[in-house]
Amino acid sequence: METTVNMRTDILKRISRAAALHGISRTGIILLIVKEMMKRLPDPDTAGAMVRYQTDGKPDDWHAFHLRIRMDEYEYLLDLRKLFKMSVSLIIAYGVERYLDKLMRGTGTDNNRFTNYMVIREIVDSIICWKLYWGYPHNISKHIQIFQDSVTWL
Repeated sequence: METTVNMRTDILKRISRAAALHGISRTGIILLIVKEMMKRLPDPDTAGAMVRYQTDGKPDDWHAFHLRIRMDEYEYLLDLRKLFKMSVSLIIAYGVERYLDKLMRGTGTDNNRFTNYMVIREIVDSIICWKLYWGYPHNISKHIQIFQDSVTWL
């Protein structure tokens, strides 16, 4: 799947330096940051809030960056956009500012990204609930048996 994000050039330069230093693609670095953001997502309290975008700047301060990612990785970005109420480019910029240096100093450069994506619809006391799984739960067979008709796999 292909998508494009409008990225500040200073953020892209930091991603490019980290990618060159660690022998990882820029997309790989972005996905490591996304994984870190997913792990650190606080309980969302943004219901009803508008999606925030990066602040404007001079046209030369921006670069359209093309990402080629798997379908599940794309869904992770969309989920984070909804939960953080931030554009994907702002999520990436936020993650670079807060986590890139730490990830590059630590063992965060492995390629063990979240894989697979599952959405389960459940009705509890007449309320529709959606569960988003970023990866497979340990007891996946239990979930599949209970919610077999409502599982969407990507």
